[in-house]
Amino acid sequence: MNTSDVCPVCGMLAVPEIASVEHHKMYFYFCSQQCRESFVARPKLYATSPEKERDEVVKQRTLRLNESLEEKVATLIIAYLSEMMGVKNVLVDGNRIRITYDLLQVTEKQIEAALGEIGVQLGGGWLERLHRGWVHDSEETELENRAASAAPCCNKPPPGA
Repeated sequence: MNTSDVCPVCGMLAVPEIASVEHHKMYFYFCSQQCRESFVARPKLYATSPEKERDEVVKQRTLRLNESLEEKVATLIIAYLSEMMGVKNVLVDGNRIRITYDLLQVTEKQIEAALGEIGVQLGGGWLERLHRGWVHDSEETELENRAASAAPCCNKPPPGA
């Protein structure tokens, strides 16, 4: 199997229908649009050598909804979210969705967008909105830190010096 056949985000086989991305004169191919969007947002995080294994960054979050869901709707939501790359586990309990996911493959912001696409209303209170904003910011910061190259510190010499 050729390394260009493997999605750099999740390691699955790439799908020819998903547009490739050029980064530093190399082309990357993807298994899904979700993986392509993750790569475009932070190519340095995923454009490492294929031999290098990335750790999972498992997050567990609870999203509050405006109202409790019927069992039939909850089952459909669980199936829908479980299809997303990086989603490990989904549990719907009344007006809460508990989700476990790999941050390197999907963010809470992407999960919320997917829920919005199917018409699920997240809690709109100021505290819920503030919490979601904080989570989005902290996940963005964590991903940016992981994508940044190691820089010399004021009390450490640069590598190789």
